Amino acid sequence: MTYKTLIKKLTYSNRRLHIHIGLFLVLFIWLFSFSGLLLNHGNWKFASFWDERKEKTIEITVSIPAGLDSIQVLKTILSQLKIVGEVNNVKMTPDSVDFSVAYPGHVSNIHADFKKGTGIQKELSYNIWGKLRTLHTFNGANRDNADVEPNWLLTRVWRFSMDAIAVGLIFLSVSSWIMWYKIRQNYLWGYLALIAGFALAGWFVYLLKL
Repeated sequence: MTYKTLIKKLTYSNRRLHIHIGLFLVLFIWLFSFSGLLLNHGNWKFASFWDERKEKTIEITVSIPAGLDSIQVLKTILSQLKIVGEVNNVKMTPDSVDFSVAYPGHVSNIHADFKKGTGIQKELSYNIWGKLRTLHTFNGANRDNADVEPNWLLTRVWRFSMDAIAVGLIFLSVSSWIMWYKIRQNYLWGYLALIAGFALAGWFVYLLKL
């Protein structure tokens, strides 16, 4: 295989990968772009969510068998209440437990008394705009302990998807440079766009050092 043939095949493969990865990521990119706009422009009336939130408090009944460890206790309560989500802010004593369960657009704060077998569940729900805003930043990260891994399966899948999107965007940008490089002699605007992009990004990086 000659050098020119190899370059031709690599160029062809790059274009195909660029197209198909772009098609795969298009809805994810739109989702993150639109939710990012919602985060940046919280004053948009049509996307109001906080004033339209729904809150309610429910009295719950729980039955905790003796001899369970903390993880089993939480799983038992979630199973009995039929709740799913990312568990955070766990505060457990021999007689009670307080914790929160969250998924995009919904948060439940739960207090359970082991001796009485009762408790309180406070729910907070957002509309679709609130869910989109939450989804943009939802990753199950524990602010107090960065080493704690997500405990909900869908959170792990979502985190993996975000990593895949980030890698895919890096590839798309690199493959775009490669395709532009092939026609750079006839594409002055490419130089201007590249320089402007690097200058703006470099300026923001500089500001981080201040």
